[in-house]
Amino acid sequence: MTRSSVVPAAAAERRIRLTHHLLELQDGHEVGVSVGGAGVPLVFLHGLALSRRAYVRMLSRVAGLGFLVIAIDAAGHGDTRNLPRNAADLADRVDLTVRTLDALGVRQAIFAGHSMGGRMAIQLAAVAPERVLAAVLFDAAAGATFEEAVAGLLKSPPRALRAIAIGGYDTHKDPSRLDAAERGSYLRMLAAILSRNARHPGAVAGAGRAIAQSGDYTPMLHVMRDQKIPTMVLHGENDLVVPFESAVEMADDADATLYKVPDAYHSWMIANPRQGADAMRQLLVGELGEVLRNAADALGIGRVDDAAAWQRALLEPDAFVLELNGDAVEEVGVEDPEHVQLELVRQTQHPHHTKRMPWLRRTHRRWTAINSERGRSGVRSLRPDTRVAG
Repeated sequence: MTRSSVVPAAAAERRIRLTHHLLELQDGHEVGVSVGGAGVPLVFLHGLALSRRAYVRMLSRVAGLGFLVIAIDAAGHGDTRNLPRNAADLADRVDLTVRTLDALGVRQAIFAGHSMGGRMAIQLAAVAPERVLAAVLFDAAAGATFEEAVAGLLKSPPRALRAIAIGGYDTHKDPSRLDAAERGSYLRMLAAILSRNARHPGAVAGAGRAIAQSGDYTPMLHVMRDQKIPTMVLHGENDLVVPFESAVEMADDADATLYKVPDAYHSWMIANPRQGADAMRQLLVGELGEVLRNAADALGIGRVDDAAAWQRALLEPDAFVLELNGDAVEEVGVEDPEHVQLELVRQTQHPHHTKRMPWLRRTHRRWTAINSERGRSGVRSLRPDTRVAG
């Protein structure tokens, strides 16, 4: 079944300032985190060789939709220290993300990830499904076709070099349609992030190896399906890094809804952050909004737009993440949105209006009982990161 899903553009789009921090966890590991907005927690995980800063322009707009956005740098990327050699698997990187969320006091959230971040979101959902309200996968690095291709890279250095070249070419395709000023801004931001990560090339290469060695993710997608985690796959039609065929396989294996972004390449939501935010807005008008209405009903939240109620329900008491957000949500502007076409390719076989979330109330009660006396934990120190984000 293929049809277009066209939602009228919003009249205006709020932008919320994200604040940037360096957390030191109890074990001494430093993690880069950006936070902004209020409402349903939305955890964002970035792509390989990038950092959370590459997505700030998109995420500031997503926060304006009514989310508490929490963007986390993966191990060895951006401001997060790399993991030791004996903890080099992708599972170890996912575990660091979970430990960071524990330290921040985030019990449950919507998880969104791009490329490598989408792969990490899949694994997190498989090992800790009770923490995932929904998953939004932007051109995620998974699917049988992708798995087969990436496995071959370990055996053939020429194929690995060709894949790197294709990735570089793909990265420059999406901004080719921007005007000169926007294209220049995008390329400068990308160059700054890549040069920062290039200071530690072993860390990025290690993450690439971790992806290649992490095995077939089909069983994890099946866990998402069996756990009935609402999953939305958004994928560029012309993605050269993760072919669209992989997105079809992902959606089938996870029983996810699949949207094709016509004419888009792998990093369309970075090059066109207003379109990335508009994609999230469209999901909110549609199935993601349905998921949140059902979750609100399960948690006893009277109004879906009650930001404080969502934070009480999904964060630990006295959650540290609220201190990172400051005393008030700071709006930095309002602008016209830029509509992105999302072509519906596949719908879940189990629509979200069936209210398949009885686990949510049980989990909420259990966590409330455990954490009502525990209080915050897990952060040894905090330093503000005052550098201007890209």
